[in-house]
Amino acid sequence: MAEANEKRKSAPTEKMIAAAKTAAERHDVKLPQDFDTDFEVCKKFLDEYLTKPTPKALSFAEKIAKDKGLTIPDEARVNAKELSAWIDANK
Repeated sequence: MAEANEKRKSAPTEKMIAAAKTAAERHDVKLPQDFDTDFEVCKKFLDEYLTKPTPKALSFAEKIAKDKGLTIPDEARVNAKELSAWIDANK
């Protein structure tokens, strides 16, 4: 079992790799070196980009804010779930 945990620490899962590729595409950023072979590199990337709103979502929120004379809260600008909730409440 210890061997399985060591392997998990050294290599990301296929789901993590797929999620990293999707997040990089959505955010139009390059994947970090070794994201597909180093668990910690992949996890750090996912922690940063899975919680961030996409540029498309931010653009949509900004259009809503402009059209309705609203301000997007700072916390919504940096958290995808918060931004999604703000969009749902204001569209």
